[in-house]
Amino acid sequence: MYCVKCGVKLQEGTARCPLCNTPVWNPEEVYQEKAYSDRLPEHYNESDIPTAIILTVLLIIACGVVLAVCFGLYHEIRWGGYAALGIALFYIIVVLPMWFRHPKVEFHIPLDHLAIGGYVLYCCLKTGGHWFLSFAFPIIGINCLLFTALITLLKHVEGSRPYIFGGFLILLGGFTMLIEFFEHITFKTPMFTWSIYSFPAIAVSGLFLILAGVIKPLRMALRRKFFY
Repeated sequence: MYCVKCGVKLQEGTARCPLCNTPVWNPEEVYQEKAYSDRLPEHYNESDIPTAIILTVLLIIACGVVLAVCFGLYHEIRWGGYAALGIALFYIIVVLPMWFRHPKVEFHIPLDHLAIGGYVLYCCLKTGGHWFLSFAFPIIGINCLLFTALITLLKHVEGSRPYIFGGFLILLGGFTMLIEFFEHITFKTPMFTWSIYSFPAIAVSGLFLILAGVIKPLRMALRRKFFY
């Protein structure tokens, strides 16, 4: 009997070649095939539709009770509008994706931000405020663009996660300065009171991830540290 790799002659009963450590293959050995069951694995229904139906019914009842109480007590909506729209917002963000077996996140994120914007606009109008267009609207819009771009790139661009997350963190740091800018022009607050600290901290984290994408040993060390 000889080694199939290096050809050295082997003694009977040897499990591995003493020269190259290759497992010994004996053509005369009879191998038995492992018997497998003919029964196919059962298909488990992982759909969230039953949960979505139950939550939909409960939320409709809750919304009806809130509006009925308000009309019964005050003959108008009053705080019931906040509660009813809050229930609708919860439905759009949490329950609506359950109706889809494979919900598309890049579709639901803009829809969620649109619902949040509508709720915030209602709050602004009901309180007599004038801060929606100059403060809430640009912040919600930019936040929607950032997270939609992040999810889309992660789903469709392979092998570039350190660059994607790094760029996202740098933009997110700059976004904190924009938030303070919109706060400044809307509420006349001082500029550069807190964003001057948040921007460098977040941006440095983003630059570190980009460097990790460029420097392979650093990238492999991070992968072993956090994913293995």
